[in-house]
Amino acid sequence: MKKLRRNNKGFTLIELLAVIVILAILMTLAITSMSGYITDSKKNTFVSTANQYLNSVRYSLLNGDYEAPATGGCTVVSMSKVDTENNNTNSTFGAAYDWTKSYVVIANNGGQYEYYMQMIDAKNNGFELMPEQQLDKDDIDEGTARSSALVSEWKPGGTAPNAASGFCTSVTAVYPNS
Repeated sequence: MKKLRRNNKGFTLIELLAVIVILAILMTLAITSMSGYITDSKKNTFVSTANQYLNSVRYSLLNGDYEAPATGGCTVVSMSKVDTENNNTNSTFGAAYDWTKSYVVIANNGGQYEYYMQMIDAKNNGFELMPEQQLDKDDIDEGTARSSALVSEWKPGGTAPNAASGFCTSVTAVYPNS
């Protein structure tokens, strides 16, 4: 008599479930990793945009577009007054820059110009007032950035807000004129 052979080709339900679970775990790890790369990319672009604004202010000061600060003084330039190559008005986080909280400060430290910047968007992504040398993606706060001072707190002929007292004793000029 002939024995019937069972067809053993294919996978069992348990084997299929095991493969699906493994794939789900791998996808979860990949998505988590990719979201980290995307966030880092947004932060790097944010810093790159900040550097564009700083460079534009630096060149405009050299061209005489802004009043140079006196020794120990500062000139404040709102980002709304700065022309950049690509005229960024939205941050990499998808919100418009808050012009009242985003500005460049030019400080005259014994004849040497130092640049400080604060850049915050409408969703509070960004960084508080800091020297340009310290700009780094790790300093960007997502949704929790706090303003050291508003542009309106800088008054020509007055003293600098507390956040800038360490590098600025007086305010030479503010753009736009307040």
